[in-house]
Amino acid sequence: MLKEYFASIQNTISGLQSSKDGKKASKKNQVREEFDGKKIMKLLQDVVPNEFIVSDKKPVDASGYVPKTVDYIAYYKKWAIVEEMMNGHIPSELVYATFHITKHIDKQGLSEVLSNVILTKKLNKYAELDQDIIIPAFVIVQASDIDVPQLKNDVIDYYVDHSVDSMFEFDIMMIIGKGIIIKDWREKRKFVALETEEDTLLWFFILINEYLDVDVKRSLDLRHYVKETRRYREY
Repeated sequence: MLKEYFASIQNTISGLQSSKDGKKASKKNQVREEFDGKKIMKLLQDVVPNEFIVSDKKPVDASGYVPKTVDYIAYYKKWAIVEEMMNGHIPSELVYATFHITKHIDKQGLSEVLSNVILTKKLNKYAELDQDIIIPAFVIVQASDIDVPQLKNDVIDYYVDHSVDSMFEFDIMMIIGKGIIIKDWREKRKFVALETEEDTLLWFFILINEYLDVDVKRSLDLRHYVKETRRYREY
């Protein structure tokens, strides 16, 4: 059941155009359509737990840092007015996942998306909070010129060559229809690559839900977001 369900959705979002008679084009003649932002947002909303909202709003931490590099976030909607009261942003304490979407990955595209993840992962780094908050980053790739095992090696090479702190590495990269690259947090600078093919979206769904299966929600102290030092008359 699960396999067939997610395989059907994966075919829908893969972007492969079909021939006029309804048959899939040969590999040589396959052309990928543009990613549909609304389609991707709906997909993400469908695969995250119900208590989370998927949005293209940008997160903000208590230091005022707003990463423009993130495409979508999954956040816990603690208040209906959270977006309005934060001027269209979402407090980082309420953000439980970030998503980076890219249509195509080659060497240059990989460098760009990894750089974007690093900037997003800097959320809360300079905020003075009572708790350490590390938000998982998920990368969704529509197509890649690089096979999954080599892509994993290229990811590691990038992080080593740029001396990237392991805390700024992505958590999961999904290459639709090809495979998944997963960060192994038990060891520094270790990733596992799986060629999951038609089961890729299925395992992406299972894995991100393991990340988001949070029984206790984080606390949010709104005092951190009040920057004025005004003193009020006290009686």
